[in-house]
Amino acid sequence: MNILGITCFVHDSAACLIKDGKIIANIEEERFNRVKHTGDFPKQSIDYVLHAAGLTIADVDIIAFNWNPVKALIAELLKFVLITPPVYFKMIKHNKPPKHFKTIFYSFFLRRFVKKHMGIGFRGKVVWVDHHMAHAASTYYLSSFDQADILVVDGFGEYESTTFFKAKAHKIERRWWILSLHSLGLIYLNFTRFLGFAPYQEGKTMALSSYGRDTYQNLFNRIFRILPDGTFAIDMRYLSWWNLAGGKFDPDLGLPREPYEPITQRHMDIAASLQKKAIDIVLHMIGAASRASNNKYLCLAGGIFLNCNLNGIAHKSGFYEKYFIPPFTSDTGGAAGAALYAAFGLKNETYTPGTLPFSPYLGPDYPDDEIEKALIKSNLPYRKSESPGIEAARALADNKIIGWMQGRVEAGPRALGARSILANPLHKTIKDRLNQKIKGREYFQPFGPIVTEEAATKYFEIDSPIPQSAYYMLLAVPVKKEYQSQLAGITHVDGTARIQVVRREWCPELYSLLKELEKLTGFAVAINTSFNYHEPIICSPDDAINTFKTRELDMLVLGKFIVEKHTRK
Repeated sequence: MNILGITCFVHDSAACLIKDGKIIANIEEERFNRVKHTGDFPKQSIDYVLHAAGLTIADVDIIAFNWNPVKALIAELLKFVLITPPVYFKMIKHNKPPKHFKTIFYSFFLRRFVKKHMGIGFRGKVVWVDHHMAHAASTYYLSSFDQADILVVDGFGEYESTTFFKAKAHKIERRWWILSLHSLGLIYLNFTRFLGFAPYQEGKTMALSSYGRDTYQNLFNRIFRILPDGTFAIDMRYLSWWNLAGGKFDPDLGLPREPYEPITQRHMDIAASLQKKAIDIVLHMIGAASRASNNKYLCLAGGIFLNCNLNGIAHKSGFYEKYFIPPFTSDTGGAAGAALYAAFGLKNETYTPGTLPFSPYLGPDYPDDEIEKALIKSNLPYRKSESPGIEAARALADNKIIGWMQGRVEAGPRALGARSILANPLHKTIKDRLNQKIKGREYFQPFGPIVTEEAATKYFEIDSPIPQSAYYMLLAVPVKKEYQSQLAGITHVDGTARIQVVRREWCPELYSLLKELEKLTGFAVAINTSFNYHEPIICSPDDAINTFKTRELDMLVLGKFIVEKHTRK
């Protein structure tokens, strides 16, 4: 059976193709249209996943959509009535929620969008998948667990913001939920905006929190009430951005920081108290769930679990024996989750837990002839190498910074070594150069390391066997104290690093780079950051070349082709 998963109209549009129970391809639309977090209909993504499977739209049996517009419409109507129309429109104006009446109505006409963009041919069935069920499916069916608990936490679903499920032998059952009016994700977003950052930049708040002190503990104890049943409730006034912006409730907070204003200790402390409270709440829910369950495994999903510090602490909490978080734990995984639920949750395919970790490399690959055509068109002098990984390692050992493109595009919002910028973590000032000259980021944002499986336990305090989440750059783990000064480029101010462990089977060229780097420097570790500059991570050779031309990179490695700075015209 051919199942096409789609998510769109809200944000993070994507497409996923499952053929005979196996994910063939998955890609976010922003990689093609170059618009971050685009909510557009994912025509280019659908074109790609169909092509990768050797199919046309006429071959698709089911389209699974990552929202249930009926439930979403009912919830939106109730919200409109209960909070009153004037407050509702004020919320639309100031909070700018990505899901509202317009986006919900678009969902009802999905078949028309498919016909408009993909042509006549689809005669299959459309399945609406509840948003949190899609999140649950995206983590459980990829986890290799037969029986597990599932916790989903994000900004909002159709009407909920937190949901707990139990799963066994392909079947996922919802047990309890918390309404969107008590959304941990939305509170975290509002305070991210308060600190002067844009929506979808909650990672900056997480990074900033490591510089702060928990001086606003009393404030967040008022905002959040931890309940004895394992859930929580919030003071809903803090969902209103205009209240925070006006300093209406808590004069001690002061006014919001404008993006151009300097960051002070006050901002760091607000971030620290927010982060600590978010961790406390999630641990409270996980702990209560584990005490009431006989399951040993926990699957996590939802945007809140892009928070690497939280994930690292959860993994070490001891509440469950094993955890799994998918690489597309945010809404970037909505298409995959919807398709997986249509396949296994609705029994259109037989679910068998996998025995190997899930590979996130599901996007486009570009053959050498296509890469070379792009290089010729660019007028950049280049050469071909039979050992690009080894040559790149030598450049890194010489403190050069490299743009790196190899193999299929990774799924999810993190660069996982397929479309990355690489640098030497032993260089004392490398973070400043990367932030100021190449990435254009704030000084407090750390860079994550990539490391071989063999070396991970040597440099970092990480479990063995390696947790699957570490393959997707979703865990912050302590850097061993004896290596922190040497690995200054990847050690955050709190002594942790957002680690990605490289599997040789998935990234052979990157693995060879790390092994060669170990011979040259003594460390099988490199800095890995996304290959982009204030835009989506690159996808194609043209994207890579355009970024290389405008940023101060020393080398560009595209497949087997190399461009060096001293040969640039």
